[in-house]
Amino acid sequence: MSGGGTAPAMKMSDVFILVSISILVGSLIMHSWPEPENINNDLPHSKNLSLSEGDEIKMRFSTSNATTVTISLEGEVVKEIIMIEDSKDEFVYVAKSSKDYNLVISVDGEDDAAITEVVISIDRQSMLDKIVYPIGVLLLVFGLYKRKEEKQLESSKEEILDAEIDV
Repeated sequence: MSGGGTAPAMKMSDVFILVSISILVGSLIMHSWPEPENINNDLPHSKNLSLSEGDEIKMRFSTSNATTVTISLEGEVVKEIIMIEDSKDEFVYVAKSSKDYNLVISVDGEDDAAITEVVISIDRQSMLDKIVYPIGVLLLVFGLYKRKEEKQLESSKEEILDAEIDV
């Protein structure tokens, strides 16, 4: 420690519990908290996505002014959505093949200061990105088991009786 003091070593069970809870909370935030993106007339939003066949891209749009939203994948216009003032709309694209996609969303509105908000979420068909949940739960269960085992060992040490043997 920086002050010259000492600290007891961290127990292995505490390490497993701490790591597993960090994994669970981190993956929960990562999967359930898509960040909204603001798009204006001047700058289109571009994103590279690595998708497998059958993966879905869900896009939710909201705008305060009348705009036209253009969604392009690999340079090809997939959908044009005409939105009126204070409206919301949604578009779902299903990937036809496994590859890297270049998604470009651009808006064209009457007002140059108008901002369109989009929330993009990806629903993957393979559950590979959700494998962190069972790993986190297994580590948590193992950490709790180790803690129980350590407490039993500590309580058994207290019950040791000393005896003198006369020869």
